[in-house]
Amino acid sequence: MKRQAWLFRGSYATFAILVNVGCGNEPGAGIDRSGAGPVVTVVDSVLLDENDRFYLGNPFSVVVDTTDGSFLISDFFENRILRYERDGLLRQFYGRPGAGPGEFRSISTAFILNDSIVVGAGNRRKVLQLFSKHDGISVGAQSYSGRVGMGGVSVLGGRVVFPTRDPANGTIAAVWRYPETTIDYVVALPEPYQRSMAGLGRFAAFQSFGSVVAWSDTLLSGMSGLNEIYLSTLDGVLLDTLRLPNTSRRGVPPNVQELFDDLQSFSSMTEMFEVASSMYGLYRMSDGSTVVLHHDSSLDGELPVGNITSEVYLSIIAPNRTTACVDAPVPYSNEMRPVHTLARDTLFLLDRRLNEAEDDLLTWIRAYQIDTSGCIWLDLD
Repeated sequence: MKRQAWLFRGSYATFAILVNVGCGNEPGAGIDRSGAGPVVTVVDSVLLDENDRFYLGNPFSVVVDTTDGSFLISDFFENRILRYERDGLLRQFYGRPGAGPGEFRSISTAFILNDSIVVGAGNRRKVLQLFSKHDGISVGAQSYSGRVGMGGVSVLGGRVVFPTRDPANGTIAAVWRYPETTIDYVVALPEPYQRSMAGLGRFAAFQSFGSVVAWSDTLLSGMSGLNEIYLSTLDGVLLDTLRLPNTSRRGVPPNVQELFDDLQSFSSMTEMFEVASSMYGLYRMSDGSTVVLHHDSSLDGELPVGNITSEVYLSIIAPNRTTACVDAPVPYSNEMRPVHTLARDTLFLLDRRLNEAEDDLLTWIRAYQIDTSGCIWLDLD
């Protein structure tokens, strides 16, 4: 049985058949890593077990269980969470498609809570579904407001901080006081998003995902369509706005919202994809620095049939949040939308490729070492 590869991208709810074909098992051998940025190097690759019965149709997020090194992948096609062992064998499922307890109709981000609970967000029903990590049994649910992003979740003792673009509250981050049902919605929705939603709304719909990372007293948050990263207290009081310089990635035009919401700006969807970098991840390192991941996306063809790929760039904000080392290219096959996370200072990326010989999909988890020894640190605006 032939398996098709489907891609879901953003809130415009379009599926695209991916048609490119590659060869070989190791990515990025020819990538130029010269420059002032970090060096990102593949140090491990794990091929995931897939077959005609169980396979990854449309991965949304990946998280590493640091207790045993296994991988949890939320899959929009399967509408459940799949756990893979460190050797790539499929071990367990959490949740299933549906509208009842422990079921998903539109799964997004997954994360692990207190080393014992697996959580998956369902954006259509706006419910966090909780499962026992050990046996997969549903153990509760928590409603939320907004649209959960794909840029990571921070668990700080009794507080869970996650990104959610929430027009009702006018915010982009949420602080859940687990195990209570209280959720505080913090950090004001950036003005370009407010302007977009008051008008045509194309920018807010196209660049709809947020990212957040938290410390004990502060958090950094941002939206995929902007270059700005907002430093605030956990209560959402704005302390500073950080603007990353760009040396290799496209960056973001200062009038990006106006471009998207002007019906005359683009003659094709390809031009929309290629106008700006998109921020799709904020992650904390053990020394207090922050990893930022940007995608420079391209569209080959036109939707709904077309191939969306992304060059991925990694930057690091220093612990004092005044300087950054920017724009290291992340080597991977670049045949399908990348999904990534950070665990114990190691970057992990879900790398999917079409196998020409078998007319099938192959999926690897790539592990990357991040080296900042040769960095030139640039001032943040």
